[in-house]
Amino acid sequence: MSSSTMHEPLAIRLQDVSKIYRLHGSQGDQLIDVLGLQRFGFKTKTQAKEFAALSNISLEVPRGHRIGIVGRNGAGKTTLLKLICGNFTPTHGEVEVNGGVQALMNVGLGFHPEYTGRENVEASLQYNGLSRTDYQQAMDGIIAFCELGDFLDQPFKTYSLGMQARLMFAAATAIRPDILIVDEVLGAGDAYFVAKSKVRVEKLVSSGCTMLLVSHSMQQVLELCDEAIWLEGGAIKMRGESFLVVKAYEESLHGRLQSILPVNIVQSPVALTELKGDNDLPLGQAVDVANCSRRFSLSNDIKLQVPEFLPHANQPAFRDYSPADVAGFSFVAPGGISRWDAEKGVKLLGFSIQTERGFENRLLALRPARFIFLLVGDVSADFCCRYGIAINDLLGNVVVRIYSPPDRFRINESEVRIVEMVLNPVQLGPGEYTLGISVLEATELELINSATRYDLLGRSFSIKVELEETMSPISANFIHSAEWDFRKGV
Repeated sequence: MSSSTMHEPLAIRLQDVSKIYRLHGSQGDQLIDVLGLQRFGFKTKTQAKEFAALSNISLEVPRGHRIGIVGRNGAGKTTLLKLICGNFTPTHGEVEVNGGVQALMNVGLGFHPEYTGRENVEASLQYNGLSRTDYQQAMDGIIAFCELGDFLDQPFKTYSLGMQARLMFAAATAIRPDILIVDEVLGAGDAYFVAKSKVRVEKLVSSGCTMLLVSHSMQQVLELCDEAIWLEGGAIKMRGESFLVVKAYEESLHGRLQSILPVNIVQSPVALTELKGDNDLPLGQAVDVANCSRRFSLSNDIKLQVPEFLPHANQPAFRDYSPADVAGFSFVAPGGISRWDAEKGVKLLGFSIQTERGFENRLLALRPARFIFLLVGDVSADFCCRYGIAINDLLGNVVVRIYSPPDRFRINESEVRIVEMVLNPVQLGPGEYTLGISVLEATELELINSATRYDLLGRSFSIKVELEETMSPISANFIHSAEWDFRKGV
């Protein structure tokens, strides 16, 4: 925690907090233990076991922070929230909460199923003791946010889970609580609801509200929270920036390779044309569009978009390189390489990015870029692989996913193969992105999720796309090519 954070007013403070449950072999044993009937001669059939849902948790949450809590089922997430809400008391330690808490722990909890949505909201607002003016403002805001229309006057039990979540979230955030706690409720909402929730949460936080969000949706944590906490076995395993915590947590779920086969790639630079295989083009040689089996052709009456570009129509001016230039991983994303467990076969050994200016990860929109990665065999065998590249924005959304055609080859143990992918041109809009690479058994695209995975480096590299200042009027998330036609109507 930074020194600036340490001096901020605290909304929540936990000091050496533990929550221990006694587990019994039967309900009868539990009743004897809870009521203290041992003093009257009653005995349990089995000895109770102790389970620590939380162990010596110390945590400080400054006011106005948005924190996501992630972890496997049984990690202690809900127990932690219930301690903060005051539903549970800690077995050991101190829990200090400064301000009123509004909690959304389960969809439908606290709303009467037979009452209409409007009646439930009215009861909720009256319970919180709002003045007449504040009451009407809150009611108008809830109706506008949840967008239920005529369903607002239908029984709550007739709502879908998504509709219930929207109404409950709107009601809970309408009164501007000091601390808002959300446990999986947003999981019932769609992407539109999450986007609206983000705007509402930002307004609350800017007014001093603190939010704790528990979710199994990593995208929601990235979307709504600046910081995240990873709970594992009742203890805090990691706390920090949301992206770094989510990346480390995802990696733990899927496993990681402990080592990679060390290989001496080349002793000295070699000519690229010497590295081609029987079915390979010389490395660095661009595809001749005129000789492709599928050619571009435009009628004289068709006009391209402005600024004009036709994907793959021009030959990029990349410089030659040797495998030694690509050895190792360049442009690693914050948090390092996330290598997920995979089958033996071929592994990624090096990665770099090349533009017409040289090796760099600052790409220029509407100019070409080449992505180069080295593969190494950890067995000697024949393979048919498909390579995938996924580019994510910093919220974790996949903005581009590209798969190669099948690549058939034989590779020996410790032998190196070079793979290239060229964006000609880069059509991503300006911004910062992360990039992941997968090496898969070549299957039909419909079956790609069940294909054998030889290697996967998820969100492991960073790129930045820039747009020339003179092109700022065309700035967008994606710059699409298009054909225009103008003619006189009949």
